[in-house]
Amino acid sequence: MATALDATLLALADPTRRRIFEVLLAGATRVAEIADAVGVKGDDLCEHLATMEAAGLVVRQGEDGGTITADPAPLDIAAEWINTNRELWTMRSQMQSVSVEPAPGEAQ
Repeated sequence: MATALDATLLALADPTRRRIFEVLLAGATRVAEIADAVGVKGDDLCEHLATMEAAGLVVRQGEDGGTITADPAPLDIAAEWINTNRELWTMRSQMQSVSVEPAPGEAQ
């Protein structure tokens, strides 16, 4: 079962979807304007937007759903996971780099 983290990372794994998200961070945008900005149209754009919507990264607005806004809240989940794992990796690296010196008088 996919988690919110999985959905967010899957949505952001594609460079086109990252570009769409960047465009949307500037403000609410019509689907046609997104298509022009990223060079993707029709069903391909709809699939990208559906993946992003499933991850909670975009929200459709307006009566026709043709205005899209970014919702950066799912980025917090991804950032938390990344930061936690970075901290664990850093601690492990620091522990591995500590050399254990024998006590004076002990054999090496």
